[in-house]
Amino acid sequence: VSSEMILPILPLFITTLGGGGLAVGLIGGLSDSLASILKVFSGYWSDLTRKRKPFVFWGYFSSAVAKLFFPLAQSWPVLLILRPIERIGKGLREAPRDALLADSSLPEIRGKIFGLHRTADTLGAFLGASLALIFYWLLKLEFRGILLIAGVTAFS
Repeated sequence: VSSEMILPILPLFITTLGGGGLAVGLIGGLSDSLASILKVFSGYWSDLTRKRKPFVFWGYFSSAVAKLFFPLAQSWPVLLILRPIERIGKGLREAPRDALLADSSLPEIRGKIFGLHRTADTLGAFLGASLALIFYWLLKLEFRGILLIAGVTAFS
């Protein structure tokens, strides 16, 4: 929910901090690239060690902590540091989390487990984006307020 609250307003927030299209693209591209690259390594390391939970925990925790600092950013280069850190958490946790789900489920219901996970993820994405819209358009919250709510929500 928290990541999806941030996603629709982050480009607008970057522009209010003086960043243009290049800054928005640079922050988004760097963040997603680092997360994607790290997924390969975190999956490999969790397979090698057979320890999934530390990767999952530290991935979620580092993402949540980084989100708390988003509303404190006074310039877009700060987000050029914070957003990749937040997405690195995603890269760290994603492959080990999927492996943990597979390891924890019976083979005959593994598809249902992953389907349920994707359903919950999609529901969270819808809820997060909807909340951002409600906070911005209906409640007239500023971007920093929405980012703070998203940061706190990341710990729930």
